[in-house]
Amino acid sequence: MKKLLKLNGIKRMPGVAENSNFESSNISPHFFSDSEAYKQLKEKKRKPYRYLYNLTTPRVKRKAFEKKADLEQQNQVAKCWAEFIELYYSGKLQKLSLQPKKKFKDEKIIWQYWGQGTSEDKLPPSVQLYFRSVDKYAADYKVIRLDDSNIHEYLDLPDFVWHKKITPGFRPAFFADLLRLALLDVYGGVWLDATIYLTDTLPNVLQDNGFFMYQRATDAENKIQWVNFNKSYFSWDEQHKINVLNSIIFAKKNDPVIHTCLDLILNFWRTQEYIPHYFFFQILFDTLIKGDLAQYQCPIVDDTLPHLLPAALHTPYNEADYQKIISQSSIHKMSYVKDFKPGSYYEYLLQNT
Repeated sequence: MKKLLKLNGIKRMPGVAENSNFESSNISPHFFSDSEAYKQLKEKKRKPYRYLYNLTTPRVKRKAFEKKADLEQQNQVAKCWAEFIELYYSGKLQKLSLQPKKKFKDEKIIWQYWGQGTSEDKLPPSVQLYFRSVDKYAADYKVIRLDDSNIHEYLDLPDFVWHKKITPGFRPAFFADLLRLALLDVYGGVWLDATIYLTDTLPNVLQDNGFFMYQRATDAENKIQWVNFNKSYFSWDEQHKINVLNSIIFAKKNDPVIHTCLDLILNFWRTQEYIPHYFFFQILFDTLIKGDLAQYQCPIVDDTLPHLLPAALHTPYNEADYQKIISQSSIHKMSYVKDFKPGSYYEYLLQNT
């Protein structure tokens, strides 16, 4: 393969079963690369060129180029993932198996994570609100909230994960991407981001399939509105590779989609030094579910639905509209809120949760 390069060996990891015919230390740390347009964009945004770029280029042209560069980068990352996946299925990457450290029998688990600590004094007010909603509607689920101090009670993550976690390019969000896959692969259950708000108990979405995530639906309503709401996430362009919401994941343990994603993400963390796109997990999922894992696809449920409430969050509260929103989804992908307007939906949630 054109992207192989001998590196220093990496020691075997305790608590992690490995199976491979090839040393993944032979994979170049720059296997994932940037598109030409994305390289240009990063150069334009570097100091001291950023000031000149903003000064001399009209905003409309900047936004158009940024959109073009991002779309090219998505497709570049998808191409790299496809080559990485080929290595994986040909036995040239590690096949890793994390082991459980707890026994839950038939308990249903909701997993959540806040790295700095999950006591109220460590949480932003908005996350406190969202956690209260999860506790209110957990029903027969056991809620387990992890932070960086207690993950080891449930999983032995490989040493290279903890080393990479403190690397500047590996943001906390990327660690959370890995952690959710690891917990669901080993234990099953439901992953809810710390910014998930519930208005009812969780739906039963795992019937004939092993996992569920909200995904982009071709028949979604108000597509232009959603693109304007979040241009980096929402698009119905065929070249757009970010088509899944991984803030909410239902999964049975050892599900092949979750396990394969975890294996590939772990191999990425083990071998790579640079995360090439904020939504690199979503691009991986898109590549797999339209290719090698298409047979395991879950039913498509419109990923605009969990965004209905956050789209209205700072507008004046209307009871009829609120009831319409929560009748369409009981799970809501919120955001961190510092300031809010009196009479807004967010104030209503604060007063009624």
